[in-house]
Amino acid sequence: MTTITLDNSELRRRLEYAAAKLEQPTELTAAISNSFLTVVDDNFESEGRPAWAGLSLVTLAKRKAGKILTQSGRLRNSIQGFHSADEAGVGTNLIYAATQQFGAKQGAFGRTARNGPIPWGDIPARGYMPFRADGSLQTEAEQAVYDDVDHFYQKLF
Repeated sequence: MTTITLDNSELRRRLEYAAAKLEQPTELTAAISNSFLTVVDDNFESEGRPAWAGLSLVTLAKRKAGKILTQSGRLRNSIQGFHSADEAGVGTNLIYAATQQFGAKQGAFGRTARNGPIPWGDIPARGYMPFRADGSLQTEAEQAVYDDVDHFYQKLF
C-alpha cells in the first residue's frame, strides 16, 4: 500500500480544521474518497494525466480495439474507495495493479519454468491512481480535495 502525505500546508491546515469542527468527520473523508474515485475514473478515460506510454507493437497486434488498460475493465472496476474518521483513499486488491501503476523491468519478477523473464519485456508505468510517481497528489486530485474541504469548511460558517 502506498501512503500519500500532503505537503501542502494550507490544504493540510484547512483539512484538519474542517475535520475537527465537523461532528461527523467521516462525511468529509467519504467525500474525499469519492473524489479520488472520480480522479481515477478520469485518468482511465483520458488514458493518463500525463498521457500513458503507448502500447508495444506486440500488444497492439494481439489486442482488440479500445483504450489502454481497459481491455477487460477488470482493473478499472476493481478500484474501491475507503474512508474512516481520519483517512480517505482508494485501492485495489488485483495482484497486477501495482505493476500497471509503477511499471516493471524485464525479469523483475523472476523467470518461468523455461527460464524466460517475467515479465518478458519492460512494462511502462501507467499511473491511474490519484498520485504522481513521487507520491504527491496529482493536480486534479489535490484540487478535488481543496474543493471538498472548502465545501465542508463553508458549511461550518
